[in-house]
Amino acid sequence: MVGLPEDLTLDVVDHLLGEAEEHRIEQVVLIEHLTRQAESTVAAERILTEIEAIIAALRCRRSYLEAMRVRP
Repeated sequence: MVGLPEDLTLDVVDHLLGEAEEHRIEQVVLIEHLTRQAESTVAAERILTEIEAIIAALRCRRSYLEAMRVRP
């Protein structure tokens, strides 16, 4: 599980989510390239899994911050 600092603001989380999504897309493109080259995708897929875990943690944090914004 990915740990996130408690003091992340909604703006920071949104920024990090955007960056993580960009990295996810880049990783998918890399996996597709490696597949076309008949090279191993094991390491790239492992990294993709880590990126997706980070995205999930950031989305969870964002949901929490949104909920706290509505009812502190």
